[in-house]
Amino acid sequence: MIGEVWFYSLLYWLFALVVIFPPDEAVAAGLTVEALLSSCLGSQFTGFIQYQIRRTGATIIVHTLLLPGYILMLIKQEISLVHWANTQIHPDTAAITVIASFVPVLLTALIAGNWWRDNWQRHPLSCTLALYSQGNTASSNAWVSVASDVNIEFRRIDKFTTKPNSVCRVIATDSWLMKVTAYRVYLIHHRDAVLSLESSENHQLAQNRTLDTQLLDIKVTSIREGIPSFYIRLSSLEYKDLERKIVNPVINARQVVVHQSLSDRFLEAFLETVNVNPEVFIADEPTMCIGCMEVTANVTLQRRCGSVNTGSGSDCVACYCRPMWCVSCLSKWFAARQDQNLPESWLSSKAPCPTCRSTFCLLDVCIISNH
Repeated sequence: MIGEVWFYSLLYWLFALVVIFPPDEAVAAGLTVEALLSSCLGSQFTGFIQYQIRRTGATIIVHTLLLPGYILMLIKQEISLVHWANTQIHPDTAAITVIASFVPVLLTALIAGNWWRDNWQRHPLSCTLALYSQGNTASSNAWVSVASDVNIEFRRIDKFTTKPNSVCRVIATDSWLMKVTAYRVYLIHHRDAVLSLESSENHQLAQNRTLDTQLLDIKVTSIREGIPSFYIRLSSLEYKDLERKIVNPVINARQVVVHQSLSDRFLEAFLETVNVNPEVFIADEPTMCIGCMEVTANVTLQRRCGSVNTGSGSDCVACYCRPMWCVSCLSKWFAARQDQNLPESWLSSKAPCPTCRSTFCLLDVCIISNH
């Protein structure tokens, strides 16, 4: 008896977790609140704000229905509360449990009903939009004109959007920054937003550090009174895309090091390795790097791996080219000639000289000394 209860309970709450935190498979199969209620919610592309208002109200109600659904499931499977009562639970306690399970549903229904009255003007998102309205904030349509502007910008294809997890999205349009969660939508105008980079977190996907994924936590605060603060999370690879959309620069008071891309991280490792190599002096007049034409050529190739035990056979060739590249451009050239699926092997690999195609490795790259 108890074993059956635990079995059905486990199955039900696993189902509940899928409903609350839908995995990608469930989203692709259309097994989400938004997909199942799409006929009632409408389309977010025709009216993003109105869609989110209806979606948040429906999601809260559906999620609170999971508790009474659990009780009804037990009764459906003939593991009824009455059967429990014959063994260890009093019938009155069982009845009270059933009634109590519907209390959260009633409360959320009352909250959603209060939001719905007077054209949804009491919904938290409508209240936030009303603060940006130029008209009378007491009017039931104070937020509608602002919502129309947000809807227009959301339909543009150049908006920034990312999904850090299955129940959260971060959206940046030309004028607005939004965080969409299961129960709420946070919204702030770019000119009022103060973004502060709070912390970073590295998730190692492989043993080599070059495959780490860096996640950034950014606090968004409004200078306008009444707009709540919120946090957004995105990967370091998306950080630059967000910066292009927002107006105010991100404050990095904690000096968090942001790794923009795999090539940037490889450049750091490339520089660390090259700086260990001995510097060389070249009497020739330095020339501009032909790769970027912004800095002088500051590296040269001199075969050294023949005198150093690398643990493997060496096929590097002596290069007699004059210095024509800076260390940054040479690292990008080196990385572009490697297996992009195996970045952990880049530092120990080889590449052809960009000028004469002589094979070299990192041990052969030397910084040019100024004296």
